[in-house]
Order: sequence, then structure tokens, then C-alpha cells
Amino acid sequence: MALKKKKPISRVEELKLADDDDLARAKVLWHEWGKPILVAVILGFAGIGGFNYWQHYQTQNSEAASLLYEQVLNSEGANSAREGLETLKNEYSSLAYSRLAAMLMAKLLIEEDRLDEAATELRWAIEQSSDEKIAHIARLRLSAVMLSVGEYDEVLDLIAGTDKAVFQSRYQELLGDAYALRNRNGDMELAREAYQASLDAENDYFNRREFVRAKLDNL
Repeated sequence: MALKKKKPISRVEELKLADDDDLARAKVLWHEWGKPILVAVILGFAGIGGFNYWQHYQTQNSEAASLLYEQVLNSEGANSAREGLETLKNEYSSLAYSRLAAMLMAKLLIEEDRLDEAATELRWAIEQSSDEKIAHIARLRLSAVMLSVGEYDEVLDLIAGTDKAVFQSRYQELLGDAYALRNRNGDMELAREAYQASLDAENDYFNRREFVRAKLDNL
């Protein structure tokens, strides 16, 4: 008995079979990987939504902190600035506004001759700051406060080991002041070296070169 020849598969039927085969493979793939893929997609969209929410949250935080900073900035005295500053410290300590406000508070306290309290605010700004420039400014101001109350050793400790960066001239001037005012054995020579280093510094952002030269000449 002669075997019947199979009917040739048309191109259309071939495509249909291929589609069926692809569908079968897709079902197997989904069975094995469907849930992980779905979870990844959901997490992906959640991540996008979370990022947008975080940006919105950060913007709101910055706006609120900015208003509190302006409140401190426009305060007539340290006592009236205290509430805004404490809110910034407690609720927005991660933002630069809190450190800037602490330095503003220190300025108000210095004007009121409350130097110990001013030093406390400046120390807080140094400890909390992740911005090197803000930390440098706070450290320089704290050093000046400590000089005015006779804490010369603390000034030397504050500056020792500090990467002085572009603030080299001012740091060296403060070192010279600390040595000259402490005036122990050898301090005057150290003061001369510090003042000279201040004059030799490439940057003089505080425009104090003439003051430093006068201090050096008067030793």
C-alpha cells in the first residue's frame, strides 16, 4: 500500500504554527519568570514614583527651611531668632540652611556680647556641616571668638591639622594672633612665621594683607 504524501504546509499555516510555538514558549517563560518580571516592572514604576515623590518632598523641605532661615535673618536680636533656629536644627538639620542660620545666630550673639553662646552655635555648625566651605567659615569665626575670650590653645587646636585650602591666609593670620597673644617661650617666632605664611598665601579672599603686614611689623 502506497503511503500518502503529506500535504505541503502552506506559508500561512507555517506562520500560524510558528505563532503557536512562540505562544507556547511565552507561556512557559511566563510560568517561570512572569512573577519576577511583574514585580520588577512594579518596582520600577514605584521607583520612578518614589523618586518624584522624594524630589517633591525635598523641594517642600527646602522651601520651608528657606522661610525659617529668612525669619532668623530678619530677626532683631538673638532671642527673637531662637525659635526659627531651633526648628531648623530639629527638623531640617540635613539642609545647609540650618548651619547658615546657626552662624547668623552666632553673629547676633556676638553683637550682644554673649560669646559663650555664640561659640556653641559655631561648634554646632562645624559638627553638622557637610559643606567644607561652610565648615571653614564657621571654624574661622569660632577661632576669632576664642581669641577674644583668651582661649588661645583652643584656637591652635581648632586650626591644627585642618586642610586650609583657599582659606590659608586667614587661618595663618589667626595662628599668628594666637601665638602672639599667648606669648610663651618661642611663640613670637611662631607668630612671625604664621603671619609671613599668611602674606605668602596665594589667595587673600578676606582682603587682610595690610592688617597682617602691620601685625608682623609690630611684633
